[in-house]
Amino acid sequence: MNSPSDSIDDIISLLNKHYHPNSNQEHKSAQQNQRQKPSIGNALLPQIKQQLNVLNAIPNTYSNGQDKFKRKAVSLNRQQQPKTQIKDTSSFLSPMTRCLTFKPYSGSTDIIINDVGYYFKFGSSPIKLVKGLLEENGFKESNDKNWTLYWSSCAIKSEVYTSLFAYQKICHFPKSYEMTRKDLMHRNISKMQINHGFINFNFIPKTYILPAEMSYFLEEHEKIKNNNPVYICKPHASSQGKGIFITDKIQDILNKQNANNSYVVSHYIDKPLLINNLKFDLRIYVAITCINPLRIYVYQDGLARFATEAYNPDSVKQNRFVHLTNYSVNKDSPNFVANQDPTLDYVGSKWSLLALREYLKLNKINESQIFERIEDLIIKTIISVESAIFQACEMNVPFRSNCFSLFGFDVLVDQVLKPWLLEVNFSPSLNIDAPLDLKIKGEMLADLFTLIGIVPLDQRFSQDLSYVRNQSNYDFKKHQQEFEKYIIKETEEEMKRSRGWKRLYPSDQCFRYTKYFESDRPLNALLRNYYK
Repeated sequence: MNSPSDSIDDIISLLNKHYHPNSNQEHKSAQQNQRQKPSIGNALLPQIKQQLNVLNAIPNTYSNGQDKFKRKAVSLNRQQQPKTQIKDTSSFLSPMTRCLTFKPYSGSTDIIINDVGYYFKFGSSPIKLVKGLLEENGFKESNDKNWTLYWSSCAIKSEVYTSLFAYQKICHFPKSYEMTRKDLMHRNISKMQINHGFINFNFIPKTYILPAEMSYFLEEHEKIKNNNPVYICKPHASSQGKGIFITDKIQDILNKQNANNSYVVSHYIDKPLLINNLKFDLRIYVAITCINPLRIYVYQDGLARFATEAYNPDSVKQNRFVHLTNYSVNKDSPNFVANQDPTLDYVGSKWSLLALREYLKLNKINESQIFERIEDLIIKTIISVESAIFQACEMNVPFRSNCFSLFGFDVLVDQVLKPWLLEVNFSPSLNIDAPLDLKIKGEMLADLFTLIGIVPLDQRFSQDLSYVRNQSNYDFKKHQQEFEKYIIKETEEEMKRSRGWKRLYPSDQCFRYTKYFESDRPLNALLRNYYK
């Protein structure tokens, strides 16, 4: 569309020409053209908003309707998105691609699998929840290349990314480890503290990466040794509480060090918020559905995980059941209480996040403030690695829509209600050891697969403006307005599929974070201006 006066027939003709090529020859020619990075701006945003009704004759084929799998909201149990976050884009450009919806896994092991053309593949050991959920929703495991969804608990090789088709979804962005490896996460956030002010990124404990920062660590310890500082030490790439120890003796740390042993050593947070005199932390599920433009979601349920012995800051530091909240550690405690009824999600050594919020609210603790601060640290943490992930995607991933990531943010809240980021998990545990795990993780994963927009078989090879990097035959300067309309509608349609996911970015407050990006990317600017 070159001007507001273009006719509907002209627009439909343009859409047919560019989105649905008729000949294989034309398609191959487009694939052979050199990829060009378009320069997309938002200069025409006012015209976009003025022309919302130009294309009313083109229907929106995505039907949101009543989702029979959507849970009823009770109190905090499904907070509705603010009405201002979803705008009417029914008249924007072209019909969007239809997307599949998923129901939660029932837990059954007796699943009849019919081959209907949808396949998934594991890049690591199979995960029961992922496998069961996909099979109950009509998917079949396959090792062929025609899979729709690829799930892996470990890093993915670059050749897997480069060979992706547009319809395929893969569960990690390249270089996500910049945020999930303990040493790299601290290094990236420390860099943000230097560049943007310590006060703006003061949500991680003071940390040292050993042995690289050993001399600095010893120098700092010498300054405060009379205060008897306590340190928590973690191997830089471990998980599930493996190798963690707490000590107030510097020699314990020195004894662990050698050339092949890298540790992340942090000051211990010794005044945590307690419930029933027990220390706890929060497992927050976070999803990135797109890196360009950046779209971040947080799941509105999660887990609160409790230590299993009463907290005492003067207790023997080697007592892991007092000081560590990891489920993998505390499940071996004689005091561990398993939750056997998912409807009683405030009982035992593991609660639902919604139950915890209700408990805090009933006890006059400002839970809204706590979770607003948690959402802020989530956005800032992801921005700290956005540039690295964006550049890796530009180099390795053929389509904007190929990747998504599910992260587990582990957060500790202290007595003054300040949340502290402990770590970010690359592949958060999806074990379903208890009914509460099945309920929360099953619903979360079903909502995630619905959110990311898996297309049905009949739309797999339809060309679409979301596939930016393969549109070298498309005149972006001439049709920039259509592309910007598409990005806005894509974002809004994704929001309609969000179910239990709350979108953090973009939002009407995202302008607060612009200064923290290494580069103000045009598509981020487009959405920021659209939502302000």
